[in-house]
Amino acid sequence: MDRALELARDLGHPRTGSEHLLLALTSLVGHESAIREAVQKAAPHGAGAAADREALATLGIDLDQLLSGIRLDQPPAKEPFFPLGAAKARERCARLSPPLGLDAQAAYEASLRFALARRERTHRPEHLALILVTLDPGVAWTLDTANVNRLALAHHLARTFPPPRRNPLLRLERRLGSTIRHRDLTTRYQRTTGRTPVSSVAAFIAD
Repeated sequence: MDRALELARDLGHPRTGSEHLLLALTSLVGHESAIREAVQKAAPHGAGAAADREALATLGIDLDQLLSGIRLDQPPAKEPFFPLGAAKARERCARLSPPLGLDAQAAYEASLRFALARRERTHRPEHLALILVTLDPGVAWTLDTANVNRLALAHHLARTFPPPRRNPLLRLERRLGSTIRHRDLTTRYQRTTGRTPVSSVAAFIAD
């Protein structure tokens, strides 16, 4: 997260989005120069807005006109009761330099829930990388702009960082609960960002 904030500052961007998290993780996902170039193209509104712009253009809607005078990254009107302190956390993210966008916040939260769903003992960068590549529309736009095959990258990450193979009971429990846990993390992601995830991570929760 610190690296993503630093990259956004160095690039002179007004917000830190999911695309900056991806750029901070190029040691895992590769393609640094192509991704950096795509991140530059996404400014100033970010890769999520760039993806929205392309989707709405097919309907004849000008997103830039809609965004005129509107402040991006408005938090949800009503935060879920759990986890406690979500509203204060959003306020802290808004005070960062540059502010941390809702897409980056939602992806980071989803990666924590992903690690928990896989019953892992630590939260690591590969969890965030997998969530970004599979769920986030802005990252999908960034990878497409960088001519990187998103699904191939997701499966490469999944093969490189599989869930822990501890005992048959744990593996069965993960398999049985994967759908519910995936639905929980994607619902929270969608509630925070207002965007529909581009694909599923359910298959990556259980081995």
